[in-house]
Amino acid sequence: MSEPNELTVSELLEPKPITLGWVLRVAAPILFLAALATEPFWLVWFRWIDQEDYYTHGPLILFVSMYLVLRKRKQLTGEPAPEMGPVYAGAIGAGVLYFVFSDLHWPMRALFVLLAAASTIYLVYQLRRLKPEPWKPGLLLLLPALLGCAIAGSHEIVSVGWFFALLVIVGFCLYYLGKRVSIVIAFPLLFLFTSVPLPEFAVQRATMPLKMFATSNTVTILTSRPIGIYCEQNGTTIQFPGRAGEKTKDVTVGAPCSGLRSLIALIAFGLLFGYITPLSRAKKCILFLATIPASFIANLIRILILALVTYHWDNNMATGDGLWRSMESWPGFSGLVPSLQRLTKSTEPVHDSTGILIFLIAFIGLFALERLLSRVEARQYRDRPREDGDAAATEAAHV
Repeated sequence: MSEPNELTVSELLEPKPITLGWVLRVAAPILFLAALATEPFWLVWFRWIDQEDYYTHGPLILFVSMYLVLRKRKQLTGEPAPEMGPVYAGAIGAGVLYFVFSDLHWPMRALFVLLAAASTIYLVYQLRRLKPEPWKPGLLLLLPALLGCAIAGSHEIVSVGWFFALLVIVGFCLYYLGKRVSIVIAFPLLFLFTSVPLPEFAVQRATMPLKMFATSNTVTILTSRPIGIYCEQNGTTIQFPGRAGEKTKDVTVGAPCSGLRSLIALIAFGLLFGYITPLSRAKKCILFLATIPASFIANLIRILILALVTYHWDNNMATGDGLWRSMESWPGFSGLVPSLQRLTKSTEPVHDSTGILIFLIAFIGLFALERLLSRVEARQYRDRPREDGDAAATEAAHV
């Protein structure tokens, strides 16, 4: 016999009717948070849409966090996790809109906000059976976060403003939804903070050491066997002294090639990848920490490719439009080059394509490591019953 307060299966899966009171009760706090976060959002948006910035992945973090919350629906409401088709479509749509139309600031922002609003409505609808359990100590986080968000937004402090805006969301979940719900969705809430840009002074301080590290290691690789190309390091520039009568070739490791952008993006990906993989906590930590050397190795491969292109051709081929100019002289390609330039929106095709190569190399490495860790863990689980069985047999023999 079931307990009086226990829900039966039929009651649990029965859709909860949506009333005007329910809509107002849910919509009021969401609209309040949206209004409060408007200014910090517009400020951080300009960092996200700046193609030279290190947080161009920021908008996708919001959709990924919504997806992670939906994965927890069974723990939150007792209902099975919903079909994720609309969420996948929303994330893919956001990515396409963002990367294709990022130069159209106002239209892009309007489309992105509409897509984010639709995804939020879908999230709230799927969690409509969730019963809030208000936890008053949550005000100790919510009220200071509200004050910090208002002050940082009025002074247009981008990183601090967006940090406090996300802190308001965490405080709101604690106060309005309760401690139990907040613990269940703790990772999706914390994952939102990977979209907070580093302050400019921190970026500047980190960029120069990373550029020097990448330059010195690339020179070491180029001058060692089996490559054996003589080159010199001059600050963050790799110089290839020309032979008699030839000009000196050089390639400068700029801020985009420092590896900071790939490191920031891969840290976010490593957190997500470690979270969703069915590994033990220790192996999840190994997988996450592997993102740091993976980003450095992938970035070194990129600079090595650019240096070799510079050595065999010139700097304009590696970091300029030399490839487009070369393709114009190829038979049948002269008419295609303008179309390819408009399609790719790239004025530096080799430089930009190697930037994509960084993530492909890092992703392949991380997926390979995940497969290896999964096999190690599966082998450990297979060995445990055998050890337990041997111990039981030994104990039976002694008896």
